[in-house]
Amino acid sequence: ISSPDGDGPVNYTVSSLTAGTRYTFTLFSVFESIRSSGVQITAVTAAPENAEGFRASGQNESSITLQWNKGDNSTSFVLQFNGTETNISSPDGDGPVLTVSSLTAGTRYTFTLYSVFESIRSSGVSIAAVTAPTNVEGLRASDQDESSITLQWNKINNSTSFVLQFNGSETFISSPDGDGPVTHTVSSLTAGTRYTFTLFSVFENIRSSGVQFQAVTAPRNTEAVRTSGQDESSITLQWNKINNSTSFVLQFNGSETNISSPDGDGPVTHTVSSLTAGTRYTFTLFSVF
Repeated sequence: ISSPDGDGPVNYTVSSLTAGTRYTFTLFSVFESIRSSGVQITAVTAAPENAEGFRASGQNESSITLQWNKGDNSTSFVLQFNGTETNISSPDGDGPVLTVSSLTAGTRYTFTLYSVFESIRSSGVSIAAVTAPTNVEGLRASDQDESSITLQWNKINNSTSFVLQFNGSETFISSPDGDGPVTHTVSSLTAGTRYTFTLFSVFENIRSSGVQFQAVTAPRNTEAVRTSGQDESSITLQWNKINNSTSFVLQFNGSETNISSPDGDGPVTHTVSSLTAGTRYTFTLFSVF
């Protein structure tokens, strides 16, 4: 390195170096080919490289787990979010994993990760990640008939949609306008059958843990209900049995009688007594499941 003209300091740039690396330099003064004893300094390149593979590897309602590729053992990290900074040492083994907790459900967060070497930071890499939304509340069957069940639950907010899962299929349900509850009717069902539904809240493609609910369709009406005998004070009714799970309620004269499903395949028989001779009665028979 030649001595420059003038009185100013001597500058020399060493290039093609590796980011985030410590170098040792020894400088000799030379006069007529004779060197001084030399002076030694250490210096590091301006900034390490940003971490690669920075991503959210998991989340729940109150936390997000972040993961990225490890550099070398001499590089540590600083995670910045919500105006706070967290220092993270380089771990032994594979890439670092950090869980950020005490977060709010169904919320988008921005994280910036810096690589640090000898107190020098990289330019930083940012990602956005979201926490899982809360599960719905108030899930219930608000109505049913022989072939459909209407489900209802409380709306969360305008940003949270839903996925209803049952019988191996999934249905996407948008968040409705207004503050009222969400209503969804599942049709083409079988009468007198118990169904299990799982409902997920969804925020930015992230699902809640899900809430499970069981509901039944109404049973079909009995067939061939008829009078099989009567006398002056009683009437015997008979009808076809549906199955062992379906019982019956007989309604007449403002009263109701519960009737169990009998064993066997034969018809169901029930005698109504203490009636008045020569009187017309109206009976209503309900199947119950």
